[in-house]
Amino acid sequence: MKKGQILMGPAGSGKSTYCLEIFKNLMESKESVQIINLDPSIENMEYPDSIDIRDLIKIEDVMEEFNLGPNGGLIFCMEYFMDNLDWFHREIENSSKKNLIFDLPGQIELYTHSNLIRDFCFHVKKLFEIDLFGIFLLDCTFIGDIGKFFGGALTALCSMFSLEISHYNIISKIDLISHTPYGILENFLFPSYDFFNKELNQIINKKYRFLTKTLVRILADFSMIQFIPLDLTRSDQVTNFISLLNIARE
Repeated sequence: MKKGQILMGPAGSGKSTYCLEIFKNLMESKESVQIINLDPSIENMEYPDSIDIRDLIKIEDVMEEFNLGPNGGLIFCMEYFMDNLDWFHREIENSSKKNLIFDLPGQIELYTHSNLIRDFCFHVKKLFEIDLFGIFLLDCTFIGDIGKFFGGALTALCSMFSLEISHYNIISKIDLISHTPYGILENFLFPSYDFFNKELNQIINKKYRFLTKTLVRILADFSMIQFIPLDLTRSDQVTNFISLLNIARE
């Protein structure tokens, strides 16, 4: 059975770097792998031997023809893609690769305002019998701002609920905060209300403090958000992460 990773995360979270490093690692391990770019707005793509949605539709053409902004143009492109899945079928059927990495756009609208990605995941699993799981990347710099961190964590939770597939959350670019003691980092890998409640008490604006505490409580009550730290500059960490995924998928 083929394995497929649905790669998500905000813009700049390191999705492209993740794709390339996982690709190189699997190739070095003599594993067959192919990257599938589903972001019609990506520029200067460096993915080798990839399936590219831009061969079907490009966001700049859509924005110019229909006078749409970036978000509207993206939704149009994804709807067009879903209406023309025959193109995707032909591309997949011509591929013999066992590991597939689906690189998605970073716009949260795809998971909060639309069922497009969920429908695509259901379609892929049913038609191609691919063992599909989600990977959500969050930039380590979000740790420096509690509001941004929990915004990202809520996005991860939203993605988990929306896609209804196995899911792994990653703190990316961990090499940028290598000086941070693990004891401090651990509080973000396993978010708990007790730890962040002390930090949130320092928020001056009462309404914002109450709102943020409520959101943190929601995350804590679900107890579903945990993050794996990953330094993509270290091949040993990439190898260990792939091994973790393989064990989890067995």
